[in-house]
Amino acid sequence: MKYYGLEIYEGTPLKELNIDENIQLADQWFNLIEDITCINYVIHEFLHFSVDVGWYPDATISPESHFRIEIIEGPYTEGWLFFEKESQTIAQMKVDLQEAVDLIQQFKKMSIEEILKSKIREMR
Repeated sequence: MKYYGLEIYEGTPLKELNIDENIQLADQWFNLIEDITCINYVIHEFLHFSVDVGWYPDATISPESHFRIEIIEGPYTEGWLFFEKESQTIAQMKVDLQEAVDLIQQFKKMSIEEILKSKIREMR
């Protein structure tokens, strides 16, 4: 399945990604929020993963502002983090988002134990 020009396979987007590649980020600051979009996946019938895209800090344009792409399993505040990348451009965000989605596809070929060993850290 195509989403925002990317292949997301059987992922289920929960929100439309409303960032326009043809408009400067500063001109669409109102779309730059911590919860831009989320794509859900189920692996091995009970592992629930979210590929989340957010902008930090919320609705702010500064040299430190960035997109953050994460793969989280379980509840957002209590789950496990499996992937995290930051980027400052839409083009790089799309590369990082596709990398996260492709990692989810690799999880399908792994055992549950192998997947769980690949976590980065628990969410705080």
